[in-house]
Amino acid sequence: MKKIFIFAAIAAIISSFAMAQEPDLAQIAKLREIKNDSLSMMLGKVYGTQAAMTHATPEARQVYLKAFSDAMNLDQQDEQYRDGVNTAEQFYRNAEGINRQLGVAMSRKAFAQAFLTRLVDTTSIKPINDEMREINLEAKRLIEEIGGIKKDSVAALTQAGLIDIKADSLSQNMGRFFGAQTQNISKSKNLSEAQMARFIDGFNSSINVDESNKPLIDGQLLASDFRNIEKNISKQMGLTLNKDAFVASVASILNDVKVPTQEEFKAIDTETQKYARETQAFAKENSPEALTQKGLGKKYIENQLEKDAEFIQAPSGLVYKILNPGNGKKFNETDKIKVMYKGTHVDGKTFDESKEPVSFAPNQVVPGFKEALLMMSPGAKMIAILPYNLAYGERGAGQSIKPFETLVFEIETLGIDDSAPAAKPATKAAAKPAAKTAADKEEKVTTGNQKSTKATTGKKKSGKKATTKRK
Repeated sequence: MKKIFIFAAIAAIISSFAMAQEPDLAQIAKLREIKNDSLSMMLGKVYGTQAAMTHATPEARQVYLKAFSDAMNLDQQDEQYRDGVNTAEQFYRNAEGINRQLGVAMSRKAFAQAFLTRLVDTTSIKPINDEMREINLEAKRLIEEIGGIKKDSVAALTQAGLIDIKADSLSQNMGRFFGAQTQNISKSKNLSEAQMARFIDGFNSSINVDESNKPLIDGQLLASDFRNIEKNISKQMGLTLNKDAFVASVASILNDVKVPTQEEFKAIDTETQKYARETQAFAKENSPEALTQKGLGKKYIENQLEKDAEFIQAPSGLVYKILNPGNGKKFNETDKIKVMYKGTHVDGKTFDESKEPVSFAPNQVVPGFKEALLMMSPGAKMIAILPYNLAYGERGAGQSIKPFETLVFEIETLGIDDSAPAAKPATKAAAKPAAKTAADKEEKVTTGNQKSTKATTGKKKSGKKATTKRK
């Protein structure tokens, strides 16, 4: 019922947006909160479903849920204890990666001993960065040696003990690295002895759990995953996930005796990805920066239309004033036009200006610039005001053109250039973003320890599909 209510509330607020002429900041804030809660619940459902598939028995689920809930509640404790727990969790993740790569088991005991020994050792006179660099080189050598032994099946059978010894050495190596790194951080933060003791308490509480109790470890790691997701969502959307909604959603799945199917998980994951993309688009459209730029552009256009009757607003939203109508037939999309232009912000500052004529076709430039050119003839001159959606939209361009910015161009056409093929404009004012494909329009959103892929002005970047799944 709560999810139905959330989506109904979103629909109602969006409807009120459509009727309002000015953005209602209170409504935007409310909708941001609703979307934040809804996304938190949906992400919890994804992760809870994945956990329910992995831990099918009621007993395992309850162990997982308790470990997860306890770890999430660490957010209410001091920062040092939580950081200590996170350090142990980093070892778990690195150990899983090495196991997948080499098929060897890392030693928690060897790691913990080396980590704690190095953490409290303040006698070294070697710079920590140099020490960490040497440890990395040693780790690379150990990994290569283990890989070489594993490739030789005879050696692997006769030297299994050697592999274990080298795996322990690699665990100690990782412990020294983490210890030096943590000591460096503690110095920069100027942590007291009491704070360091609290950090060690947190580390020990996690590194000493029963290694065979996978539901317990997995439950702790989900809490770590949540913190990473929260950072990504904050960076991409400016939202702060609702921790309580996430926990409740995970619990609702794990407390259900049903074991979800892979098909059900895929459907939930797909729905969540779609909603996350929509939420990201909303957050971008209604960020403080976007609302500021939209407001400046709207006010500028209104002022120009009010004080100068010669300005005309086209159905597309383009606002223009013809200074000189020119002579002859209007240009078409593929004509190579010699153009002089000057681009300014609404505050009158110039961001780009052609020093000599440039030649390009209307189909090579942003929509508002194209529309203006198609209204012009040889010798024409015009002032064109491009709302953000007819200029560089939500992305902006380079350092000088902000996202959602309205731009002003003074354009003069000198005629058709028959001397050479239509050239791509050298200046950014005329450059046209590449046409969006359906894939570009659906921006991929990072909701875990994955990299997001975003289309950029003028070019598309390719990348693997982001997912809410935990590695």
